[in-house]
Amino acid sequence: MAETTQQDDIKQKSMLRLIFTHEDGGVLIGKNGRHITKLKETTSASWFVSRSSDGADRLVVLRGTIEELSNAVFALAQHLGEQADQSRLSEPSTQFPTLRFLFPTKCIGSILGLGGANIAKIRADLDVSWLHVFHDAIPFSSERIVEVSGSEASLQAVTSWLLQTTMPELVDLQQTSTVYCPTKNGLRQMQLQERQRASCDQHSRHTSSSVVQANKEGLSRKRSHSLLEVDSYRPTSVHRDADCKRPRRSSDNTSTRSAKHHRSSARPERYVPSQRHSYTDSNRHVSSEQQEKLVVPDSIAGRLIGRSGNHLSSLKERSGAQIELSPRVPNMQDRIVTVSGRPSQVSSACRLIRDSIRSFEDL
Repeated sequence: MAETTQQDDIKQKSMLRLIFTHEDGGVLIGKNGRHITKLKETTSASWFVSRSSDGADRLVVLRGTIEELSNAVFALAQHLGEQADQSRLSEPSTQFPTLRFLFPTKCIGSILGLGGANIAKIRADLDVSWLHVFHDAIPFSSERIVEVSGSEASLQAVTSWLLQTTMPELVDLQQTSTVYCPTKNGLRQMQLQERQRASCDQHSRHTSSSVVQANKEGLSRKRSHSLLEVDSYRPTSVHRDADCKRPRRSSDNTSTRSAKHHRSSARPERYVPSQRHSYTDSNRHVSSEQQEKLVVPDSIAGRLIGRSGNHLSSLKERSGAQIELSPRVPNMQDRIVTVSGRPSQVSSACRLIRDSIRSFEDL
């Protein structure tokens, strides 16, 4: 029974989404589309490359069975390797081509395994030079990036393993989850955020180990050679005096020390905040703002805006909140509505928007 289910998953057609930077579009498509035409002719999978406007990321969408998709990834990796010497990719520093897959967040647990055991096993078994799952989902979507680097054969094997691991849930989740709409420099921002998180985690682990080692060695003052950690210890000629509340330097004279001792022994005055610095409930109410995002089907976005923006303006006036609608993206079925203002205004605007969507769907 299990073998029959696995065979059905292999024969079932699914979708595989890959993300590239705007600069890689020329390498993918080629002059007059000759590159993408060649990939379509040499593989059995169906190919779709999103259009890029204003520097937005490129999405490559493949459809087919697991075998067809893995063969398509093999051909894509081979093509990128051939074009590496002729064209400048956005990141040509690695020896092997790097592909970034988009998977729904609910599939990531199956990919990682318990404690990330699957990642370590796949790296060793399939001879992958790099396999990494981004920590956070892409903003305004429920997709996360799975980054893989290796030879053409290893990328083909990893693709087959990823699809077999996430099937058949992948097909259902791709139809119900919120997919990533390409934005300008979206992939670069995610890469920068992931590097910053990795640096912070490494710095935290190194700091913890340094503290434990220092406690064991009696709080030694050895300088750190880590590039991630800045050693704050700086030896100076400052030494503490029993009569002073702060470190005393050798340049301090006796009269200065006695005067400071007199001031330190005096009873401190009670601090009374002035009216200018008082914090009232009205200030708290004014300063607190809230922002909420709603996903609206593109088919009713026009009616939500109204003729000449009349309906959207009416919603703004009735709620008092700021309402903005994201621009339309080709081949994307949803749009993002951003509502900002005070909590009461945001709540009222979201309620009005939901009521409007229900009335439009009933028509």
